[in-house]
Amino acid sequence: LWQGSGGGLHPLVEAYTVGEDYRLDGEVLLPYDLKASAAHASMLQSIGVLTAEELQTLKTALKEIEELWKKGEFKVTPSQEDGHTAIEQYITEKYGDVGKKIHTGRSRNDQSMTMIRLYSLEQLREVKALALDLASAAEARLPKLNDVAMPGYTHMQRAMPTSVGTWLGSFAQGWKDAAKVLDGAISVLDQNPLGSAAGFGINGLALDREETAKLMGFGAVQSNPMYCGLSRGMFENV
Repeated sequence: LWQGSGGGLHPLVEAYTVGEDYRLDGEVLLPYDLKASAAHASMLQSIGVLTAEELQTLKTALKEIEELWKKGEFKVTPSQEDGHTAIEQYITEKYGDVGKKIHTGRSRNDQSMTMIRLYSLEQLREVKALALDLASAAEARLPKLNDVAMPGYTHMQRAMPTSVGTWLGSFAQGWKDAAKVLDGAISVLDQNPLGSAAGFGINGLALDREETAKLMGFGAVQSNPMYCGLSRGMFENV
């Protein structure tokens, strides 16, 4: 990807620098990259960077890639390193320079952050819903179990008598508290980093970051472009 003119990249160097990232992008993260690219393209058309025809071409291309990916026919190769490059190469090879034009106003840095954040939010919301479902299912059983006796244990030995309802209810309350913790993580991650570029924003181009946030379903824009990059490690470990 980064190779200049003359000579090829040594396979050991390529394997070391690429690692397994291309697999993660190609097998898991690609749909989120496509979603971010579609939102970015729509925003670029709204501010006059893309024509309506170019936007339609890009939407068609992105949909094609999505359908190919669902059928297992769109692959990210080690030489491409990631899904960003695979998407751009596909569009450019099939539809021309509009495939490069979609990259206007963004960097691989904010593109990657946006993709990972969309994926993370979806997973967190799914886990939260499952935790609440478990809590509800457990609580629905409590009326019939509150009077069912069972021994309580301490230090691996039987201790005070309790009930199955008390035992099961403890898990229900734990799952509900876990959902609250997940709410906190979701509120932190629910910020759009797209448009922050490589950490300094885009001078001379009035990107509508509120619009891309709306199109992707983010609750807010992460306004400070430098913090977008600085927060990446923390956000991905929340």
